[in-house]
Amino acid sequence: MSSESDDDPITRSSTEHYDRVGVSFRWPQILASASSIFFGFLLDIAVNPPSYFTSTDSVILAAALYSAAVATAMFIMPVIYHTSHYRKFDVERFLLSMKQYVLTGIICVMLAMYLGLGLALNVKYPIPIAYSLASFPFIVIIFEFFRKPQTNPIKSTSTERYDRMGAAMRWSQILASASSIFFGFLLRSAVNPPSYFRSLDDASLLIALYTVTIATTMFLIPVIYHARHYHKLDVEGFLYWAKKPIRLGIFCVMLAMCLGLGLALSSFAKLPNLIAYSLAFLPLIFILIQFFRHKHE
Repeated sequence: MSSESDDDPITRSSTEHYDRVGVSFRWPQILASASSIFFGFLLDIAVNPPSYFTSTDSVILAAALYSAAVATAMFIMPVIYHTSHYRKFDVERFLLSMKQYVLTGIICVMLAMYLGLGLALNVKYPIPIAYSLASFPFIVIIFEFFRKPQTNPIKSTSTERYDRMGAAMRWSQILASASSIFFGFLLRSAVNPPSYFRSLDDASLLIALYTVTIATTMFLIPVIYHARHYHKLDVEGFLYWAKKPIRLGIFCVMLAMCLGLGLALSSFAKLPNLIAYSLAFLPLIFILIQFFRHKHE
């Protein structure tokens, strides 16, 4: 009876194992929704391309659209696996398969964002400069992927620790999906700017797009860390390490929002640039004051 029990995937999947599944499973759930919306933005640009697009731009946009489609498919695969095997569920096999799907999806969605950012920058810069500038946020991702964390991994942790990690990771999960959708909005505006935009407006929009790209990469770094080290994970080390990219990502997405708000106040509301951007940056200043005040309490 004992050997049969050990071979049963249901018995082998303890409560702690299912907590590990829950923490890991949230990533593809949220990222699948975000990447499908991102696919929608790219599709909208593809079927209504700007008049200045060259054949090279069209090929790059098609590659970005295809990458977003593959990314969405990869994030959906764990859902298909789970619904197909929910009655007899091998947790370890699921986590291994999901790691491969999630990492492939992240690579594809990052490629789509890179190509999209390059397209937007190419409006103002030559192709070599545009795509070189677009590559910097993703170089950070590659560096973090191959960097070995300075932690002491352990085979398994208690349910309470995984609950703590799951609560902490929800911030970056939701923010990663939100910032990628924000990227889609900005990208659509960048490749189809209104006729009344001035050079300052174009510069603000491109900076906002670039900072959202950085923010999204920062929010995805914990996903990469967790997907690579899920089998032996130092929860305390992960929680301490993950707060740095998340904070940087929050700052970048706030900066992009302030630039977007300043752009709207300047161009649409017709306020002078100094007044428009001063008003727009008040929320960011408030956030920074609150951050440093609570940090030193």
